[in-house]
Amino acid sequence: MKIIEKIAGTYESEIIREMDCIYKKIAEDEEAWQNACKFHCADGCGQCCVNFEPEIFDSEALFLAAWLLDNQADTAFALIDGTFSAKPRNSDQECIFFNKDSPYHCTVYNGRCCICRLFGFSGDRGKDGKKRFKPCRFYPESQEPMPFSRRQYTESELTELFGALPPAMSDIMGNVISLTPETPLPRPLREALPLAIRRILFLSQFSHSA
Repeated sequence: MKIIEKIAGTYESEIIREMDCIYKKIAEDEEAWQNACKFHCADGCGQCCVNFEPEIFDSEALFLAAWLLDNQADTAFALIDGTFSAKPRNSDQECIFFNKDSPYHCTVYNGRCCICRLFGFSGDRGKDGKKRFKPCRFYPESQEPMPFSRRQYTESELTELFGALPPAMSDIMGNVISLTPETPLPRPLREALPLAIRRILFLSQFSHSA
């Protein structure tokens, strides 16, 4: 991202770089899981975004802020001056970047937050520490191939069925939280993001980069 060059050497630039690595690892692990289980979302679904606004950590907010400043600067500035107008939404509790009239729905897809990347294609860990996976409730049962039923599968069952395991959401979120231990609690996206944009712009004013 070009904006990282402007704030090079700062704590924030390192967080953004680390988040980029985390997101790339998520993509790699989810691709391997999808290739093994053949589980894919239906085209144009978007049900996981309806009436849902992500709560995000500072590290996620900084990455999305940097992505917006690089790719949708007008949106970034509109968010901090209060003139941003979200696409048509179902409710005031819905994500400000969800566009129900678009088949792709997310208007900041490449900058999207962790839960948006993980939902549907990650598992969790049980009390025994082993991975588990439950198929998305919006996944159409008629879609093939789908060996799943609507229940939670154990690590041993997943290994037997597919010879692979999904990434664990808790493992990834632990890494995300560790990047900003001074702010361990998430905030609604619409609150956290403008603060992150202002933070990056403030730092960029003092940049000595070319």
